[in-house]
Amino acid sequence: MLRVYGAGELSESIGILLPVPRPEAYSDGSGLKDETANARGTWEMCGGRRVLDVDPDSMLAWGVTSGADIYCWLRTGDDPDVWPVLVCGRHTNPHFQVHSSGMAEFLHRLLTDEEFQEETISVVLPKKHSFVNWREQQRRLEAGLDPSTGEPW
Repeated sequence: MLRVYGAGELSESIGILLPVPRPEAYSDGSGLKDETANARGTWEMCGGRRVLDVDPDSMLAWGVTSGADIYCWLRTGDDPDVWPVLVCGRHTNPHFQVHSSGMAEFLHRLLTDEEFQEETISVVLPKKHSFVNWREQQRRLEAGLDPSTGEPW
């Protein structure tokens, strides 16, 4: 997913975080670091190992939703293509869910399976899906347009 599309915004509700800070990005690129800390803090606040038996250092955030959900990888080995997805859902039940699929398969299911959506995201996704790369978001912002839609503010 990241190799092909990069960071950006999916369906105006899911932010795919920049893996490393980029000086030319409209965001300072700290999202991954900050959201990883938020996910670990949420895990600790909600019961830690008693609720989900994982090493908090294995959590690495890759996405956020407009509903305050955090999507992470659980780094379980050396191959990031097989890392499971951890949902830290602030408004989902349960708050923590582990999905054995990788990021791309997880996002595909999230966009195409309404039942899966209800379990894993706290916002309603639009029927028409879109993706805006962070560079296009930057271009739109500099042009005085809404970075998500490209429409005038």
